[in-house]
Amino acid sequence: MVMADHAALRIIITYKILKGFLTVAAGVVIGGALVFGFGPGLQAHAARVQLHATGAWALYLAEVLSKFTTPRWLRWSAVALELDGLLCFVEAWALREGHAWGPWLVVGITALFLPTEVYELARHPRPSRAVILLANLAILLFLAWYARRHGAQRALARARAAGAPPEV
Repeated sequence: MVMADHAALRIIITYKILKGFLTVAAGVVIGGALVFGFGPGLQAHAARVQLHATGAWALYLAEVLSKFTTPRWLRWSAVALELDGLLCFVEAWALREGHAWGPWLVVGITALFLPTEVYELARHPRPSRAVILLANLAILLFLAWYARRHGAQRALARARAAGAPPEV
């Protein structure tokens, strides 16, 4: 069972590292779009699509594109993605180093965003959102169980090392 625990933990650490790299890269791309002035060009393209769009999907796409290419949105998105990536690296590091608080850090951060994920899934149901929600819920439940189990094992080892009888 311990080998399975560590294998699952390695999968979570790998996921956190990959997510960290992807979100940092996305933040760099968005920040680069802002620095190099691609935002106004994207907004002009969105305006052209709105002008010539005939289908509802094209109009929706143009609205989304014009909303998400403002300099303010690009700035905040880049900052949010960079911070999220940094947080993923901290979570992966804490888990990899075996800090007792590492699993609880991931549990807390994951639990913080679950209500938003549930709301978004209810508002716009998509299979991808359901998979992400279920994956995050599985990570949360596993790490809470893992932290409790290994916390109890650490307490027992400390008690034995100190010569005290274990708590029942």
